[in-house]
Amino acid sequence: MSDVADASTGGSSRRRRRRPRLWREGRSTTRRWDLGLLAWAVCALGAGLLAQRAASALFPPETAEASARAIVWVALGVPVGVAFSRSRPRGLLRLRPVDVLYGIVFGVALRAMQGAVAGIGGVPAAWPSTFSSDGSLPEAFLAEALADTIGAAMVEEFFFRGVVLVCAYVLLRERSGRVPAAIAAVAFSTALFVLAHQFAAGQDHLASIALAAVGAVTGAFVVATGRVWPAVAVHMVFNATGYALVAAGTLLS
Repeated sequence: MSDVADASTGGSSRRRRRRPRLWREGRSTTRRWDLGLLAWAVCALGAGLLAQRAASALFPPETAEASARAIVWVALGVPVGVAFSRSRPRGLLRLRPVDVLYGIVFGVALRAMQGAVAGIGGVPAAWPSTFSSDGSLPEAFLAEALADTIGAAMVEEFFFRGVVLVCAYVLLRERSGRVPAAIAAVAFSTALFVLAHQFAAGQDHLASIALAAVGAVTGAFVVATGRVWPAVAVHMVFNATGYALVAAGTLLS
């Protein structure tokens, strides 16, 4: 009789056991991801962009681009390091195999959308290419492609979606509810993402549309799944397909 009672008690205890709440559902692992951290991250971004401009103007041409990229990466990476030294939002760094599939499907779709937007007006978008005197790719092309595909995608997603979006969501959730907080956090991180690229590289309006789409899709993945890796995968594939098109356009021209 006691064995049956013990088994019943154990079963009901297991049924009452709840799964740990993800960062977007509770505050235990995001309590220190506050307004101060968000403001500090935005200031670091601004300082990095200004330093990038200075490096591009003052450094020798052969090292200016790499130096400017490194400065921005440090400016974005420091707030990320500070944020994760405070706490690790539950589930944010979890990696699932399906994240790779998300990256391939949505990264290619976003690149196709960019081509469709570029062709609005009835004139097909031209194949992108890089300067080449003999029809081959520049020596530094592969290194730049890997740096932007892997390095830039990871640094930018961990900053804009891993820190800025999460901080904005945490700050707004208790005031406005989960859905409005998610929409506002995605919109804020996307706007900051586009403005940063506009300031750094002077993107035209069509490129800004594509960047806004990337920011919105990657942000939606973070709030929908609670994980940052789908956003990283989408960004990586988007950047990689861009370099693949440049390579094809250069070699086939």
